[in-house]
Amino acid sequence: MPIELYRSDTLLVRQVAIEGCDRWVITFDHHSIGDGFDRKGFGESFLQANGISAIHVLGRGNDWYQYDDIFAAAAVVRAATSGAVRRVAYGSSMGGYAAVRLADAIGADAVLALSPQWSIDPAIASWDNRWSQDAHRIRWLSTMAVPLRPAPSSVLVYDPHLPLDRRHALLIAEQTGSHLLPVAHCLHPASTFLGEVSLLRGLLEDLLYDRFDARAMATEIRARRATSSVYLGALAERQPAVRPRTAIALARRARLVKPDSALGMLSLARILTRTGHHDEALETHRQIAIKVNRLPIYLVPFANALVDAGEGEEAIAVAGEVVDAEPDVGHLRNWFATMLWQRGERAAAVAHMARAVALNPMERRYRRKLFRYRLARHAWTILDVMTLQGIRERAADRKRKAALAAS
Repeated sequence: MPIELYRSDTLLVRQVAIEGCDRWVITFDHHSIGDGFDRKGFGESFLQANGISAIHVLGRGNDWYQYDDIFAAAAVVRAATSGAVRRVAYGSSMGGYAAVRLADAIGADAVLALSPQWSIDPAIASWDNRWSQDAHRIRWLSTMAVPLRPAPSSVLVYDPHLPLDRRHALLIAEQTGSHLLPVAHCLHPASTFLGEVSLLRGLLEDLLYDRFDARAMATEIRARRATSSVYLGALAERQPAVRPRTAIALARRARLVKPDSALGMLSLARILTRTGHHDEALETHRQIAIKVNRLPIYLVPFANALVDAGEGEEAIAVAGEVVDAEPDVGHLRNWFATMLWQRGERAAAVAHMARAVALNPMERRYRRKLFRYRLARHAWTILDVMTLQGIRERAADRKRKAALAAS
């Protein structure tokens, strides 16, 4: 049975022990896993099903573990696993950040970090704005920004074709001496790809039993990647424009190897849009929307595809659905405002852009864009008034001439 080891307003530490298993995995949540504590920890069902003892550290929200009591919670984890044969810190993306940053505090012998982030603190990593709203909202702890200490055995899995993820991994490895495991076209996060090719459990157990072999794992990944919709789809989308047939063939292959994969379907839909096959692209997007119960992250590319297909009215409806589902996400308001502006709905565009600024006031791009929109809207209003006034003056002039001619 799960046991609570620690609870505060910001953190929950839950232990799920497996009888006879004295090797522990300590997990940290990835971004958007959910708010509050009424949920499972990262990988909880997977670890329990595979007979692996685990302790799950759950944060209150998407706060990148910047809580005043984070080290108190880490001390509880360290004490609870003091008799363990081996401890592995495990996380993906934001969770990878926490696993790397807190490895020493929890006494980890190894770290498995999937698509880990070195930091998104604007003061030290202003070059990454993927989580801009969080980055500017959070009060960053100086105690979490100290130089990283090397864990005896750490593995960083990332996609080398994603420049930002590559930079984060290299920065972590520079400070910790971690093993870098670049996996081409595994996207972010790498966990989805590793799960598809059935290597996630093996990789985790290799670290638990201190038998990780980087060369052997890289060889196994290459042998299995052709069965992954993530890999084939990403490879398709990275084909240059001069290879449309290759891109379509790879995308169709991605759909074929994993028919139930929404990511494989999404890659195919994007390639179809890119190559001008709009009807099939939109039909694929509609199938995805049904499959994922209209999850906003999949409706965004659907709306973009509708714009490209010239279906502006439906695009606005779908984009509005996204914003209604995620009303407090600034970059979605910015995206929707752009779409509205292009459709000539200037007042609505200004309103959504103003909301984006309110949600993320430190984002200069948003403030500049709102200023441009307001200025242009004011100029167009003046132009509309002058045009209307000119029409009225010309009509009055015609009436005067007609009256003069009649007299």
